[in-house]
Amino acid sequence: MNERIKAIRESEKRSHIEMYSNEELYKTDSWLRKPIKTIIELMPRFEAYKQLKVLDLGCGVGRNCISIAKLYDHIDCMIECVDILPLAIEKLYSNAKEYGVAGNIHGAVSTIEDYTIKDGYFDLVIAVSALEHVAEERNFVAKLNEIRDGVRENGIVCLVINSDVHEYSKATGKPQAAQFEVNLPTTELQGILSSVFAGWSILKSSVREQRYDIPRENGISDLTTSVVTYVVRKMKV
Repeated sequence: MNERIKAIRESEKRSHIEMYSNEELYKTDSWLRKPIKTIIELMPRFEAYKQLKVLDLGCGVGRNCISIAKLYDHIDCMIECVDILPLAIEKLYSNAKEYGVAGNIHGAVSTIEDYTIKDGYFDLVIAVSALEHVAEERNFVAKLNEIRDGVRENGIVCLVINSDVHEYSKATGKPQAAQFEVNLPTTELQGILSSVFAGWSILKSSVREQRYDIPRENGISDLTTSVVTYVVRKMKV
């Protein structure tokens, strides 16, 4: 791993450890207060299922996966959860126990690029602000292909990916290196997604501009990003 990737991952670890150490899932006014809107909107699509297998890449402390497990705890619902931070998986298990879904959650401490996705296994794969943190673009494309191959017929892939990320020092206003391993132009990212998932049914495709403050080693950064949401379903050929 080169020095740039190491530095980015250390920066991300610090900011997430701070968040996970000081904020409680579903109980604060941070982004941990509820699952993302797109996940909430997807859930009715699985109401007729007797068994549900889900993969949550970059799961954190369970923001999205625990909500899914709670909704489908009356069926055979198993969720594989992957995060690079041991603290995230520790908190994930604690939160799963608190919300009564410990039996539905299986956590793995791993980078996304090192985690192997089983072929044709999952009904739903989600990756929210996660795939841009694989080591480099070739890992990004390879993981997208692995996600595609890991989904069953009629399965769904839900991706939320930052693109065109820029960071500026809050104190000085000067630009600084964006702390994202993969930072693609929005149109290039959309082209890659369209190519990898060619032939799939598009359920949602949107771009939303976001701006927020984020803690970094040298102080607070003002971050701007074009957030791409891409939800597709694997249709019978």
